[in-house]
Amino acid sequence: MTLRIAVDSSVIVKWFKKGEEFEEEALKFRDDVFSGSINAVISEWVYLEVVRGLVKIGLQENMIDRAYDTLKEAAYLGFIEVIPVSNLLDEAKKLEVRLRLYASDAVNLATALKNSINMLSEDRHLHRKSVGDYLVKRGLRVFRLKDLYKTR
Repeated sequence: MTLRIAVDSSVIVKWFKKGEEFEEEALKFRDDVFSGSINAVISEWVYLEVVRGLVKIGLQENMIDRAYDTLKEAAYLGFIEVIPVSNLLDEAKKLEVRLRLYASDAVNLATALKNSINMLSEDRHLHRKSVGDYLVKRGLRVFRLKDLYKTR
């Protein structure tokens, strides 16, 4: 059975940046996505969040363009499932208020909640106790890369 999991940019950026913490696990995750053993689900905002993350680390524009194109092609080929932000707005607004999240974190978490799937993230905001407690009540959780590969 294929694992279906929501993913945010904190994981995907590690596919394109050398020397990141948990780089080995991130690349294993990427390989699992492209082999079809994991179905990654993202909000469409993740494209731009990855671009922003790569800009912040000073990656050259042509490399950022290649990373962006890789993600778009992966979605086009069906390796990554992309959820429109418009489908997530009401849930994300609720999460911003209840859990005091930034909009991007709320949209990413809403992706998991609306699809009733766990989430993979290295974002510290999504690993706060309040977020974990909220998800546990819904039978979900946020995994870190190291946890995902420890349990598989």
